[in-house]
Amino acid sequence: MGRRKGFGPVQLANHAGLARRQVERGQLKGLIPAPALNSGRWSNEQADDVKARRDQIIEVLGTHHGYGASRGAQLLAQAPHLAGKKLEVWACDIEQLAERGLLECVGKFEGYALYDERQLTSPTSEMCAALEQIVTERVAWLQASARTDEAAGRCGWEVAEFEKAAEEQGIAPGRFGRWALEDVERLAGNEDLGADILCADARPGAGGAAPGYPAPGPGVLHRGRMAGTDQPRTAHGVVGRPRPPEGRRDADVPGWRPGRAEGHPLGGLEGGPGDQARPALSAAGLRPAGTAAAVIVRAFVDELRETFDLPVWARFASLDNRWLIDWEPGLDGAPSRDDVAALLAGNPVVSRFADGIQLLSKQGRTIHWARRMLQPGVACVLDTETHALWGRVMKIAAVDAATGEVLLESLVNPQIPVTEDSFDLHKITDAMVADAPTWDQVLPEVLRVTAGRKILTYNAEYDKTAIMSDCLRVEADPQHLRERDRWGCIMRKRSDWESMRDFLPLGGRHHALGDTCAALEVLMSLASAPEWVLERTKEKVSA
Repeated sequence: MGRRKGFGPVQLANHAGLARRQVERGQLKGLIPAPALNSGRWSNEQADDVKARRDQIIEVLGTHHGYGASRGAQLLAQAPHLAGKKLEVWACDIEQLAERGLLECVGKFEGYALYDERQLTSPTSEMCAALEQIVTERVAWLQASARTDEAAGRCGWEVAEFEKAAEEQGIAPGRFGRWALEDVERLAGNEDLGADILCADARPGAGGAAPGYPAPGPGVLHRGRMAGTDQPRTAHGVVGRPRPPEGRRDADVPGWRPGRAEGHPLGGLEGGPGDQARPALSAAGLRPAGTAAAVIVRAFVDELRETFDLPVWARFASLDNRWLIDWEPGLDGAPSRDDVAALLAGNPVVSRFADGIQLLSKQGRTIHWARRMLQPGVACVLDTETHALWGRVMKIAAVDAATGEVLLESLVNPQIPVTEDSFDLHKITDAMVADAPTWDQVLPEVLRVTAGRKILTYNAEYDKTAIMSDCLRVEADPQHLRERDRWGCIMRKRSDWESMRDFLPLGGRHHALGDTCAALEVLMSLASAPEWVLERTKEKVSA
């Protein structure tokens, strides 16, 4: 039987002892010639030549199938040139590196790019310098930009109002769908635009009232900067009439009585005779509608801010037709949700909107949770390194969440060899744990330092699974470690704070103690309001 007449890509790979992906990459790099036959197949002579040069081709292409962007981010963050700089490398940074032509894509898996393993594990100084620049640029952009809800909040508008204003001004979001703060501040400082946006729904004859809601009364409050001043205070205007002349900042608004009633958080917005400007309400559920609701809610937020002397902020959730009100708790944890709910219920104006207001969003609940976790004796932050993915514990560390004091740090002998992938991450060798205590010997100390505390990790599901599996393996009683409510996940809480569905990488270099310290830093960052809220609070105080 004679030899086949030509080779297809699969036959060529088998004949030469290569993988199909190596044949494809070899063609792109000029290591494997284009098929010589009219049928689009390689000739017998070409196939024999590729086989003879197999070692040379493999030397250039390598044997690894490549890593995805997330794994690549972990590997590059540990590179010798970058290890001491504590860069938090994200998957998008790896993609940027590839776009700059400094990292080669070696294939795809389920539509996702795979990158050269050798470049990721042994990057050049040029790659490291470029990556550092990419991370610096990303961090700078995140600091100089805001999510859509944050941007709307800075302007004092609903999200839909902000997006409409931005479109009309030719402003578009940038990377990650975020808005440049410079553009946001320009929108926030545009009083004419702000008046148009705020009053659009209430303009007589404009047909702007929300479906199912009666139109607001003849007067609305315009919140923005007073013309000719830097005071971000409430200005008064009448819809459909000219603005008050210069020097007359507080034109009367029918239906609203200025001033603050004694003991009322919102006394200055009680309805006047005739209640001409009473909030527009839905017959089913008394939900807020349009500008009138925005004025009421924002005024209530201002009063809360002044009453408690703490950052308070609100934003409108368009899909739920609901206002979200958040605030930082004080050092003693007050005001609680019940404290604010009591003020809301006791106010005759804003209480009408109770069904359309949610006290504490996911972000707000996360801030309050983080503050509780940072109190003395409440929680510890723990991390494990394992012999394999979802494997046995090789190292464990825990620190006090309130003080950062190291409560526990110990190598653990898993009594099984470490896998190559896990070693690449944490660099713990079998020799390093040969004389270390086994899990049944370490467990009593773990139980002691976690007793009576909430156990926080950056991926609670992973660390709890590793610990519980080891307890089961050595037939030891895990005691309080088995309690689901005893564990808390900082990674998930971080996503709640950031209003993200995805989970962000920690960047602790996969060293147990380093990861606990990095996770503690994240926890502390979750205990504060967003930067735009703090900046606005400072502005109000200085004003």
